[in-house]
Amino acid sequence: MKLLVTTLILVFLNACGGGGGSSPAPAVSISPERVVFGGSGNLGIFDPSVTRDPGTGRLWMSYSSVDTSAFYASSLYWAVSIRLAYSDDNGVSWQDAGVVAAPKVESLLGPMTVAPASPAIAANSQGIWQSETSSLIYDPSAPPAQRWKLIWFQYLNANLNSYFADHSWIALKMAATPLDLAAEAPVKLFGGAGLRPDGSNTGAPVFSPTGGVPAIQLNTDLTLSIGGANLAELNLCVFAEPGLHATNSAVYLAIFCADASTAPITEYLVYFRCNSPCAMTTAASWEYVGRLLTSPDAQAATGDDHFQALALVEKNGKTYLLATPVNTTSGNRYNGCRVYELVSVDSNQLRRNGGQLIELARVDGSAAYAGLDGGLLLSQFEATATPETFRIFKSRIGLP
Repeated sequence: MKLLVTTLILVFLNACGGGGGSSPAPAVSISPERVVFGGSGNLGIFDPSVTRDPGTGRLWMSYSSVDTSAFYASSLYWAVSIRLAYSDDNGVSWQDAGVVAAPKVESLLGPMTVAPASPAIAANSQGIWQSETSSLIYDPSAPPAQRWKLIWFQYLNANLNSYFADHSWIALKMAATPLDLAAEAPVKLFGGAGLRPDGSNTGAPVFSPTGGVPAIQLNTDLTLSIGGANLAELNLCVFAEPGLHATNSAVYLAIFCADASTAPITEYLVYFRCNSPCAMTTAASWEYVGRLLTSPDAQAATGDDHFQALALVEKNGKTYLLATPVNTTSGNRYNGCRVYELVSVDSNQLRRNGGQLIELARVDGSAAYAGLDGGLLLSQFEATATPETFRIFKSRIGLP
């Protein structure tokens, strides 16, 4: 979820993933229960992504662990890494697994190239390479050493400026077990428009935590589409907040696109498929399915400006998209989480009535997995709840 905090600094944070209900569904007011476990960042936890190990039944969660930055006071900015936690009682309790799946990297860096309209990154700038908004899945059709997949949004913050276009990408790790992810070297999986080439340098002056160029320049490298989807609409996308979903036949990706070439910026959610066994880092394996939700959809359905912070989940043979409407005119306020049903997992079409989206459920927060004890998980930023301002709660709102 992208959240505007009191210091007027934008940061991407995750949102949704769960199931559906009747249509339409009002917001439910139920006191949530906070999820607490040791081993996480001193400023708290956020961005839960949960999946079940089919062999053991254990639930695994990747989450954002938020720490005070070595450079900035906690009231100004923070440093975010991805850690793993697990539950052996279906989410009643959680325990940190003791590993960092994707670290934060803090260093003095620069000079670095940026777009002409962005603040320059001068030599000896205070830089934080952030790792957040992760998505953790088990891919049943992958080779055994690649069945657990973790992707996340990695970007640079330097001198309190976030370089979402110039120095950001979607990173990937694959391993045989969740714990093995920690030792795997990350790769840049997807890049978008505006990415600067010097971000591939793991040494001075960049100190990138993930070297090399993206395996797939998602805005230009794809050549296949489904149902006549327009590949050209990806050409100017800056991508963030990925959500993976795996079935026996394919891996699916839903992701946020911001087209900064327009004024105001055009923001929408897009959808991709990679047939099993999915060669994750090969552009020819991916097909563009099309846009899932657009700004006009948000304006018509909720009165907000666009959708962001998404996830995909399957329950009882149906596939749901969970997305968060964002109100730009009210300080980029996130207005809960909406649940919509895909006509099919291979389609970008959402169920509608007379052209209007059918809202199956609403949770005022963010969710992570269907069937958990305590219902959907939600993330909340509470500026007055120091020091742990970043928190995960059991919403106590279940799914049918």
